[in-house]
Amino acid sequence: MHNLPTPKAVIVTWTDFSREQTRKLEALHDPESINEFFIKIFEFKRNTKRTIILCDLFYYALKFARTNEFNHEQISSFLSILKRVHDLSNRTPYANMEETYQYFKALISKHSLFRPPHNLRIFTPDLAKKIMDYVIDTYFRHIKMYKYIFTPYIDFNLNFTYEGMTQKGEENTIDGPAETENTDAVQEQKSENEENPDLVEVRKLIQAYMKEELRKIENTTEEPSIKTEKQRRIKSSSSRSSKPRTPK
Repeated sequence: MHNLPTPKAVIVTWTDFSREQTRKLEALHDPESINEFFIKIFEFKRNTKRTIILCDLFYYALKFARTNEFNHEQISSFLSILKRVHDLSNRTPYANMEETYQYFKALISKHSLFRPPHNLRIFTPDLAKKIMDYVIDTYFRHIKMYKYIFTPYIDFNLNFTYEGMTQKGEENTIDGPAETENTDAVQEQKSENEENPDLVEVRKLIQAYMKEELRKIENTTEEPSIKTEKQRRIKSSSSRSSKPRTPK
């Protein structure tokens, strides 16, 4: 529903972390300085819950890389892959885990096969498997939590109006209803212009669905009354035909 194309998997070595930056990162060991380094590199907003979560994500990813003795090329590639997977997953509030996972596998493939210039063998097959297992266990297993925190909320406000019903105060005022309708129309137009196109599309789908359901309910309530009227007419006609005639 989001209609956003999946980005093409490309080689990301030295993209976010240059050789010099990776060497500086390797020299850092305390969590505070490492998190400060990530905030500067990725330009995170300071003192926000999202920044704390992202710094935690990349801190433990770096710890995983050091435990498995990644070199500078591998560290730069691994952290950049994780950043792109996170960005793709959270660019829409709709479910896209399968799309994100396929993109993640394509990125790993780009950095695990030696077919220059399209692929570079940055990771050995053993390291590639370890990276996939780590990201699946630490990120994809909690992907709904990340989407809940990093994507905008979707709120649905449904208003129902029924034919034949009057609003309170409508009978006592003359100019009030027309003025209220104009004001509501202007506000509704402004809200539609400011809303996200995806939310507008969802709102239209819900309104169409509700209209269809109301139409079915109306048809259901009308059918018994029609049948009752027909039965009454048939009964009336049968009673008249069965009435005995008086002899002349």
